[in-house]
Amino acid sequence: MGSLKELITGNLIHSRSIDMKSYALDEDTVLVEGWLRDDRFEKIYNTTGEEMDKGPVHYLTIRLKVGGSPPAILDAEAEMPHVPLEFCRTVLDSIPKVIGMNIQAGFVKKVRALMGGVKGCSHLTHLLTVMSQAALHGYITNKWRKKRPVANSIDDVENIEFLVGSCRAWTQDGPKLEALKAAIARR
Repeated sequence: MGSLKELITGNLIHSRSIDMKSYALDEDTVLVEGWLRDDRFEKIYNTTGEEMDKGPVHYLTIRLKVGGSPPAILDAEAEMPHVPLEFCRTVLDSIPKVIGMNIQAGFVKKVRALMGGVKGCSHLTHLLTVMSQAALHGYITNKWRKKRPVANSIDDVENIEFLVGSCRAWTQDGPKLEALKAAIARR
């Protein structure tokens, strides 16, 4: 049996693109913008039997102002330039509910509780949950743009709690933490 990649021979029928960018506002604050776009490449028939043309299905954005320690959402807004139903835009009121939330362990669960399911829009909820990782990357990139001395200890490394345990490279015996320990020992 070959790879799944070899099965990609048919016509493309749907795509989802998510794009995220972070912009420095000052030394401690970033603006994170995320876009989600769904495109359908075939006409379909919805649950009522109505024919739906191919083309864009969803095109929406969320913007977050992130800052502080731990990083928190200081402001939030969303737009929905293209949605399948005008009614979809009624969920835009769910976005301000995340203002003040810290982006840390449990964030995704809290977002789903606040705006998941019938409380909001599954597409906005999905975009916001994946944006949390990009927000942390943008925040840390902004904070670490200037060279600074190596910390005195692991506990003194700013934002270490977001790194340790975040992936296999950042496990207790992984290469990133070992390199950090070695750098501290060389101080």
